[in-house]
Amino acid sequence: MRNVRTQFLLIFLAIALLLSACGAVTITPVGTPGTGTAVSSQIHGNTASDSGSFNGCPAKGDGGDPQLNTLKNRMDTTTWVPIPFSQLEQLPWPKAIERKDMSTWSQADYNTVAQNNGRPNSITGYLANVRREGPESPNCHSQTDRDFHIWLVDHPTTDRTNSIVVEATPRVRANHTGWTIDRINTIVKQQIPVRISGWTMLDPEHPDQVGQTRGTIWEIHPIMQIEVQLNGSNNWIPLDSANL
Repeated sequence: MRNVRTQFLLIFLAIALLLSACGAVTITPVGTPGTGTAVSSQIHGNTASDSGSFNGCPAKGDGGDPQLNTLKNRMDTTTWVPIPFSQLEQLPWPKAIERKDMSTWSQADYNTVAQNNGRPNSITGYLANVRREGPESPNCHSQTDRDFHIWLVDHPTTDRTNSIVVEATPRVRANHTGWTIDRINTIVKQQIPVRISGWTMLDPEHPDQVGQTRGTIWEIHPIMQIEVQLNGSNNWIPLDSANL
């Protein structure tokens, strides 16, 4: 009888220790998902999960650099980390990667870019201009599904020479009906403060534009959220619901 009691006591103690250990576990969520998008577990790097087909176009596009196109077409979301405008604008990059596909980069250059590529950041500033891009390989040269090429600056009087290019892709815009060219142009004309959230991406295709129509080849691409401040308020309002 004593052995039975001893065994029962040992089992009871084991169960109590197990429940205590489980109660001490804290689960931290990766981030807050957006509508129709997956939550990302990636902190940063040169790769992104395949976002699948959009209007018949795969994430890798129909030409050009398939790895770069997959980054441009990502749809995952997370918690966006605020950084100063100057921090992104002043990030360096290896000269040897300019105008070259990512698969041809040296391992050292690849690793250097990966340190800052694909970071989930948000930046505040003003929009200097917006333009609908022409047909491009990330969008399978579609005549209708085209990027919005937007110039973000740190002050209303700053020109595009010192801008950061931020891109609103058709995949993301499909979830944001308020992101129209007309509404974005209103932000430009009225010099409305904006907060742009999305993924940092090094675009090696346009080094010739640095110092002319952009300040860096680092971009926010794609934009995952656009917010505005209206009438002197300190509150950030999603562009979708903003009464411009």
